[in-house]
Amino acid sequence: MVRHTDEVPIITLEGDDLKDVKKQVLVSPEDGFNGFLRMFIVEKGGYTPYHKHNWYHLNYVVEGEGVVVIEDVEYKLKRGSVAYIPPQMMHSFRNTSDKNLRFLCLIPEERPDN
Repeated sequence: MVRHTDEVPIITLEGDDLKDVKKQVLVSPEDGFNGFLRMFIVEKGGYTPYHKHNWYHLNYVVEGEGVVVIEDVEYKLKRGSVAYIPPQMMHSFRNTSDKNLRFLCLIPEERPDN
């Protein structure tokens, strides 16, 4: 399977606890993969909710700058940064630059809360 991100629909996320965040599901179990590879796009001034899950997140920044807050500790992110977030750890991403913050997020297919 090969596809380009331009071919994948962009989903605008909505909620009171996030701002200017979009997502693309690049690879999923429908493609025969045992997980999900997603691209998140956090626009200037945008942020994701401060939340936790029962599964891990593995993230790779492909563009922009920002911060990830993990359990109230803030870490700077830039292109090439990798962030691993273990299960049950509170986390949030925030764009701190004038460009979009784009990061890949890999999560498992089998999540305990499915």
